[in-house]
Order: sequence, then structure tokens, then C-alpha cells
Amino acid sequence: MITQKRRDIPYLLGLIFFIAAVVYFFASNWPGFDRPVKIGLCMSILLLCASGAFFYRRSHTFAYLSNWWLFLSVIAFAVATALLGQMYNSHADSYILFLVTLIPSVLLAVFTRYRPLYWLSFFLFELTFWLKLYPTSTFLTYTDGEQLLIYFGAIVLHGAIYVFWRKVQEQKLSFVSLIVMQSCAVYLLNKHMLYDTFASEMDYRAVFILLHILYIAFIVIFWRAFMNAPKSHPFDLAVHLLFFGLYVVPNVFYMTFQLIGEFIFYTGFPMLLLLFAFSIIGLRKIKLSSAGHDRKWARYMVTFFTGVLAFIGTLIAVFSLSSFVGMIFGFSGNFSLSFLVLAVLCVSVGLAVKKEAWLVVRMTLQITGIVFLFSYIISEWPHVWPAFFITTPLVLLTVLLFKKKEAILYYTAANASLLYGILHLLSENHVSLSISTWVLFSAAAGNAVVFLLLKNLPIGLSAFWLSLVFALYSLTEKGWDSLLLHAAFLVCIFWHLFKPILETRLYRWPVWAAFIGFFIWKYYEYAWLLLHKSLTFLLISVLFFTIWFVWGRKHTTPVSVKKWSAGLFAAILVLQSAFVLVTAWQKEQLIQNGEIAALELAPVDPRSFIQGDYVQLGYDVQADYNDQFLNSSTAPPEGKIDVILKPSSTSIEYNGQKIPVYKAEEFVEAGIKKELFLKGKGQYGTLTLGIEHFFIPENTGTEWEEKTHAIVRIAQNGDAILETLR
Repeated sequence: MITQKRRDIPYLLGLIFFIAAVVYFFASNWPGFDRPVKIGLCMSILLLCASGAFFYRRSHTFAYLSNWWLFLSVIAFAVATALLGQMYNSHADSYILFLVTLIPSVLLAVFTRYRPLYWLSFFLFELTFWLKLYPTSTFLTYTDGEQLLIYFGAIVLHGAIYVFWRKVQEQKLSFVSLIVMQSCAVYLLNKHMLYDTFASEMDYRAVFILLHILYIAFIVIFWRAFMNAPKSHPFDLAVHLLFFGLYVVPNVFYMTFQLIGEFIFYTGFPMLLLLFAFSIIGLRKIKLSSAGHDRKWARYMVTFFTGVLAFIGTLIAVFSLSSFVGMIFGFSGNFSLSFLVLAVLCVSVGLAVKKEAWLVVRMTLQITGIVFLFSYIISEWPHVWPAFFITTPLVLLTVLLFKKKEAILYYTAANASLLYGILHLLSENHVSLSISTWVLFSAAAGNAVVFLLLKNLPIGLSAFWLSLVFALYSLTEKGWDSLLLHAAFLVCIFWHLFKPILETRLYRWPVWAAFIGFFIWKYYEYAWLLLHKSLTFLLISVLFFTIWFVWGRKHTTPVSVKKWSAGLFAAILVLQSAFVLVTAWQKEQLIQNGEIAALELAPVDPRSFIQGDYVQLGYDVQADYNDQFLNSSTAPPEGKIDVILKPSSTSIEYNGQKIPVYKAEEFVEAGIKKELFLKGKGQYGTLTLGIEHFFIPENTGTEWEEKTHAIVRIAQNGDAILETLR
């Protein structure tokens, strides 16, 4: 819809900046606002998004904007939930935050069939799933059996999700699910290499052997079924081939290393020949099977197939040829000249290959040659001249091949080697870092000019991609120079958004990726010198909304959208509001009525993306649990446990009264009657109490570094809330 109606882009940009303003406002954790004011702000944001959704729902021309406000309402609820965690020092980037947000996101996605809500729901699900397994604040190690259960379950789960997305015709989401599924499979199998499963004793050995066999059989069956009756998208085949290559190559090389040591050339070279033979046969089969498909399917099939096999072939070739050089000159020798010779040979042979069916051979050899060229440059690190020396032939090859796709390889390599040489030269002469940023921005500008001159050729698009990458990397310095570079970057991006030069996805998608990356990747690097960031984003948001109201809506054509149920959304809004208010009330009751206690701690200083700066706390009782788990003959219980507390002889002063410092007396299973205790969860010597996060105002981390104790409120059922640090 956006690509067809560019007059709506200001409205969408206004929403993006509005989200950024709200998120950053709360992440700043301004000390001037007390808890009731913050709760009121949360509710206000929720009601504002709901009002926008209801308002546009009644419009005939702008009904589709109501879906955007629905999407924003989920983000607003996530911010409200995060703010509750910030106020009461809980769930910094934990699965709970994303799980709570996932529920309304899924409900709204089902009711509206709105595609961005599908994406948001899937993204929240993945965050919930993996943060539950690997919390950010705790380092967990799993046994072989637990890893088997976790990753096999993840494979089955994402396989079901893949089938679901296919049935509802969400092809791109099915691709992402397939990638996650294959990643889990390859990680699990490569964690337990095929050689180790046969050669050594391990837990669940028979199960892992069976999984290796089943995985290989699955890929073979899929390949045969796909080539005999190609029904799936070419990207499906590309994903399977890519991960199968990432499975086979490490397993074969590891087996070779275990059997004959460092001389993996003896295995790598035959494996490379087999891959080339497979690619030749595969391309011929693809050419035959493409007769029943359109030209677009055939083009994608050849591109994906060639790209994946060339990537895998390059990995094999680099390791094999490096091993070959090591065999000749000794593995401790200087490979510098050998890398240069290998680079020249690989590129020359690759360019000499002309047969269409040998395309993978041609691409693999050329990419391998370029890899060895940069290996030569890096091995000559003390010298600057090799980078400039290599740039010259790369530029010549770019000029000779500028109408072919291979030109992208040499053009990109020429840019990289030239920039490497310039930045290395500046570093050698101790030139200011700010000069390097201008060098990067100049490279971005130069590539932008090349794009304008050669926009209809492959090299033109590669120049455009490089211009975006170099421009983003140049936005790192603080000061007025940085503001100027930021402004120039934004002008360029908005020009491409509103006055696009091409209509292809390879042009439009990188523009949006660069724009979004500007506000995510560079989010905390801006140097807004005049206004607070949240206020700056809000003013920019107002500016874009104004542009749309003055210009965009006058040129908008009506778009028919599925009308969602107002009653169902109202019910979800009530549940969201009730969650915020009830959670706040429960926390306030604990603060008012809980038993006050002091605990010794040891802080560090990370940052939560939505909730802002916080101190990661490690408590003395947690250290006691770990010591008892590792060093005692009677290890403490695991799972849900209670930490029985006893007052020590020391105390600290807080609000005019002496607060005793409590120590851990005993760790017992949950449910046993006792006096003052903390609820916790123990696993492999790690005790989690749920009060490990203390949120602080932005840029005040140094003020909390000297704190040695935490003041907590403890309820009769063992629930605790962190009040402050002393």
C-alpha cells in the first residue's frame, strides 16, 4: 500500500517519530515525574492510540489509517508495560515484557488480518521464546539432554508455524520461520558433531545419531521432490541448501582434522569438486524444470541456487587452499605472497570459465580470489601501500565487467580496499577521527553519483547500497559536524522516499532499511545539541503530520480495508488498561505494606532498549547460594525455592530509621512455612530473585556506582520489590 500511495508517507513517518518520542521519553526516566504521573501518562498514550483508531475507523477515505493506530496501540501498551517495570524495577528486556505485549498483538492480528500485526506478533513471540530460554541478566548452561529437548521442540514448533504461515498465505513470514527452524537444527547438530557421536561416548548418543541421519535424509528427499515437481518458492530451496552446507562443511572438516590433523586440503578439494559437479547438474535440472514456470521463477531459482552454492564453495575453497599453502610452506610461515598468488590464480581461472552451466564454478573462484586479496592486505598490516596496490586492478576489472553482475564484486572490493587504505593512512599519521567520518561521507557521496550515472546497471545498485552503508557509518561523531552530516543524510533519505528514482525492490527496500536503521542502530548516538531527544522526535512527528494534513490527504484515494470490530478492540483496551492499573496497585500495596529489609549487592551498568538505563544487581545471598551449590556436600534445592532471611549485626540508615541488613540463613523448597523469606528460582548454581534491575535516570550511572545495599519491600508470600539503593 505504501509503495502505491507515497502521499501517505508523511503520516507514516509522523507515527514512527511519535513512537520514537514516546519510547525515548520514558526511557529517559525523568526524576521530576512521580509514579502516579507516569501511570497517568501511560494511560493517556493508550487512550490516544485508541482514539486515533476509532476516529479513522469511521472515515471512508482514511479507514486504513485506523489499522496503523491499532499497530501503534500495541507499541503503546508495550511502552506502558515497560514503564511499570521501570517504576517498580522489574523485567528489564525479559520475556515477561514481550509476553504481555504479545497477547493483544495476537488478538488484534486475528481480528483485523492486518499484515504488520502478523509481523509484530511473530517478532514478539520470538523475543518471548528465546528470552525465556536465555535471559539477558543470567548466564544459563543446559545439559545435552536439555539442549536436545529445547532445540528439538523449537524445530517442531517453528515447523508448525511455517506450515501455518503458508496456509494463511504469509509467504515472507514462512521464510523467516523456516530460517529459524533450520538454524535450530544446524546449531543442535553442529553442537554434537557427527564424528563425536560415533567416536566418543556421550549422553543420548543414539538419539543424536538418529537426528543426523534424519536431517541428511530430509534434505535429500526435499531436493528430489523439489526438482521433480517444483512447487515451493525458490527461497525455500535456497534456505535448505544454505543450512545443509553450513552443516556439512564443519562436520567434514572437523572429521578430517580429527583424523589427519591440519591437512584438510585432502578432504576440502574433493568436496569442492563434488559441489561443482552438483552445481552443474543442478543448473541443468533447473533449466529443464523452468519450462513449466515463468521467467521470474527461473531467474530467482538460478540466482538463489548460484548464490548459496557459491557461498558454500567459497568457504570450502578458502579453507582448502589455505591448508594447501600451509602444507607447502609450514603452518607457522608468512602466507602473504601466497595469498596474492592464490588470489590472482582464482580470479583468472574464474574469469576464464564461460559455460553457463558452470556459473557456480565461475562465481566461487572469483569470490575466493577476492577473499584472498583481502587476506593479503590484512597480512601486510604494517604497510599501507598494498591496499592502494590492490585497488588498481579491482577498478580495472570493474570497468571491464561493468555491464555484468560480476562487476558488483569488484566494485565493492575496490571501495573496501580504497577506504581501508585511506583510513589506515590517516591512522598511521594520527589524524583526527572526525576526518575519518568525512572520508566515509565523501565515499557515500561518490557512490551516490555513480548510482545516478549508472542506475540501470547492476553496478549502479551496488553503488547505491554502498552509499547508504558509508553514510550510516559516518554518523558517529558528536558536535556541529555531526549535526550537519545527520541533516545531509536525512535530506538524501527523504528525497529517495518522496522522489524515488527506481521502482525495484532492490532500490526501495534498502532506502527503508537505512531510514529505520538510522533510528534503531544509531538511536543512542545522536548529538541533538538544542533539545531533548524525545522533544525533538515529537516536533519532527508534528511536522510530518502537518505535511500530511496540508498536502497528503488532499491527494489520497480511498482504499478498502477489512473493518475490525469496535467492541472487540474496546474489550482489549479495557483489559490492557486493567492490567496497567491492577499491576500498579499491587506494586503500590507491596511498597506500602511490605516488610522493609536491606541486602548487600554488587552493581554493574547495562541499558534496556525501551526502559532506559538500569543497574544490574548481584546480591550477597545469590553468591551464598552459588558457593553452597558448588562447594558444599549438600547442595541447595533447585527450581522454585525460598530464601529464608535472618538479620545480621549491621544496619544502614534510611528515611530516619535503622534498617537491618539481612543474610541468607537457609535455602529451602518453596511451600514450607517460615518467617521472612524471598521467593527465588535456582538453576545450576544461579539464583534469580526478580529484583536484579534498578532503573535510573539517563546518564546518572556514576551516581549509583558507590551504592552497597538495596532497600527492598518483602510481602508475606515472599514477593519482593526493589525500592532504592543506599
